[in-house]
Amino acid sequence: MSVRRKDLFLVLAVILIAWVAVMAGLARWQRSRAVKQVAVQPELPHFPGTEAVQEQTVPNLGWTKYWFTLNEDYPSKSVYYFYRKELEPQGWRRIPAAEPQWYRMESGEEARDMLRATWLAPNRLHQIDLEMVSVVELEREAASVVGETREPGIRIYVTLRRVLMPGLLRPPQPTQPPRGAIEVH
Repeated sequence: MSVRRKDLFLVLAVILIAWVAVMAGLARWQRSRAVKQVAVQPELPHFPGTEAVQEQTVPNLGWTKYWFTLNEDYPSKSVYYFYRKELEPQGWRRIPAAEPQWYRMESGEEARDMLRATWLAPNRLHQIDLEMVSVVELEREAASVVGETREPGIRIYVTLRRVLMPGLLRPPQPTQPPRGAIEVH
């Protein structure tokens, strides 16, 4: 009986080793295919003068970000115009297509005037998000705002990332009318 038990353990060990080897081989094969199929992440253009600013990257999420303070007065749109001029001729499109506007978000004794813009890559797999923030300290008396003090400069955050659900951002494909159908213009 002990010989049979020993043989049984030997067979189980061989099956286990074979299974681990097959799984390792499949994992390596999948990894090599995935590397070949991943779209190359586009380069994140930097606003002039910020080329030396350190970027924060998370490669496995396809995410790159940098930030700086622009020494211009609110409501400057110079960074927005730079990215529009840089990206749109390369086929990037702004979503939504409407021109972004500054808007205010208040929270207690502080307000943030913000401008946000997003561009979608021509392959619709990546996007660049621009966020411009001007911080304002509110002076209140009772329930009303009687004055405000704006911090100098505008905080700029630029993020390049993969689109979360690329299939939802693809335009619908035009359908062909059936043969013999009448086209009305």
